[in-house]
Amino acid sequence: MVQPNGAEQLPPPVLVMQMITGHWVSQLVGSLCRLGIPDVLAEQPLTSAVIAKKCGSNPDATYRILRAATGLGLFKEIRPDTFELTPLGNVLKSDTPGSLRDFSIAETDHGHWMAWGRLFDAVKTGKHAAPMALGKEIFEWYDEHPQEAAVFGGAMTNLAAMVAGEVASLCDFSKAKKIVDVGGSHGTLLAAVLKKNLGTSGIVIDMPNVAERARQALQANGLGGRAEAIGGDFFVDVPAGDVYLLKQILHDWNDDQCQTILANCARRLARGGRIYIVEMVIPDDNSPSFASLMDLNMMVMLPGRERALKEYKVLLDAAGLKFERMLPTHSPFQIIEASKK
Repeated sequence: MVQPNGAEQLPPPVLVMQMITGHWVSQLVGSLCRLGIPDVLAEQPLTSAVIAKKCGSNPDATYRILRAATGLGLFKEIRPDTFELTPLGNVLKSDTPGSLRDFSIAETDHGHWMAWGRLFDAVKTGKHAAPMALGKEIFEWYDEHPQEAAVFGGAMTNLAAMVAGEVASLCDFSKAKKIVDVGGSHGTLLAAVLKKNLGTSGIVIDMPNVAERARQALQANGLGGRAEAIGGDFFVDVPAGDVYLLKQILHDWNDDQCQTILANCARRLARGGRIYIVEMVIPDDNSPSFASLMDLNMMVMLPGRERALKEYKVLLDAAGLKFERMLPTHSPFQIIEASKK
């Protein structure tokens, strides 16, 4: 929640109350994006009545959510009942660089929202909560709810875009010919790398329905001649390549599953090649980090977890890989580089 100057001096009950009601803010933001209000306000200030008409929503309720969102700094009321977009609200547009629109919708959609409601049960049992809340694993849920799955894919694109440019610039692709984006969703990360490194080609491997969307996205990026997307199962095999990208893949799975994925990559990795793992790494000293909150998301949604660097080193070693270095970025992500032993 956006706080006024001096917010650090607020009494503890006020600060804790804001923590408790944080889910109100999440649903507010998700609703704004579902309605498309940030996109509607992109060109000019509008009244709540006009916004409601464009978005197909109730006028009074629209004014009330706009008023609350203005208090968060997402909009500015420039005169009574006339609102404009702020730089903060601009992040929620669908077509802006750094957009978090799909991420906000995915995190407040049924699949994630219901599972997070069972966090208590996950902590009590040590089992991830999605099957308890949904009656099935989250990816099975997405198979049955394609619209929600598409938004989740967009959310992964939002997160990939946060770090894609730095991966393309910081990692060494000078000798790369074939880059494999493992579980690469819509191919955002691969596209950034290929555009920065013109002598390369690439493959996205993901679930068949996701691969089709990746294929369309790569073609829309003008990369149809240099990139392809294939449906597959990275627990079984991955395409051969001399660079592998794994962004937020390992954190989905338990240690044994991670070792299987990494071993498949190691087996197919060309001699002298590299593996780049893009994850939110838990600080060694457990200092405050968004990675610790993302770790709870994994506890709720999947059998995985966020890990410290020492834990990634163990996984790499077990898969026949050698840790080379870890690169910081200006995003919540770090890049772990590994090679074949």
